[in-house]
Amino acid sequence: MSETGNRWYACPGMKLMMLTILLLYLPAHVFALELNDVFENTAVTPPSRVGYREERHNPMLKEPIVLTGYLEYLAQGQLRKVIETPFEESFLVANDNIEITRDGKTRRLSLSKSKPIRTMLGGIEAILAGQTDKLSNMFSYELTGSLCEWSLQLVPKSAKVSKHLTSMLVTGDNSTIGSIRIDMKKGEWSLMEIRQAEPDL
Repeated sequence: MSETGNRWYACPGMKLMMLTILLLYLPAHVFALELNDVFENTAVTPPSRVGYREERHNPMLKEPIVLTGYLEYLAQGQLRKVIETPFEESFLVANDNIEITRDGKTRRLSLSKSKPIRTMLGGIEAILAGQTDKLSNMFSYELTGSLCEWSLQLVPKSAKVSKHLTSMLVTGDNSTIGSIRIDMKKGEWSLMEIRQAEPDL
């Protein structure tokens, strides 16, 4: 290489320009955000608890219903949602059944006949637990953003489920899940803002 060429290559400005050009032509997948990387940072280990504030929107209502409470990931396949305000109610999902407790009375229902609810609850568990395989079995997904600020759009793979559950949108950062939005048919939707994590119940 000539002396002129050596001086050109040694120039810091030229090095930066060459690096920029190289980055522009690298394949897009090199920079693709991976769901496993996201869940590696945000997954919780049972038993764990996260608080939430939830808004439920219904076209039939003038104002959204605002709920607060907490989610408990008790063990694999066991998830409890507790509403503390404006009323007290709890839902315990375990062994493909759901227990609903309110005013001291408990009802038990089988989820085997309600695939949309089972899919939605299974998706929430998979998100909290960081179960990529389980989530991808139930939903097609698109992950955008960076590890510092990402969005995960989920669409049910089942045609039967999609008649009721339109989509789920999950947002978060490099350490926590920030929110879960659930869109239903006929304009119903809810937004759950996840609050602090409380491990080791």
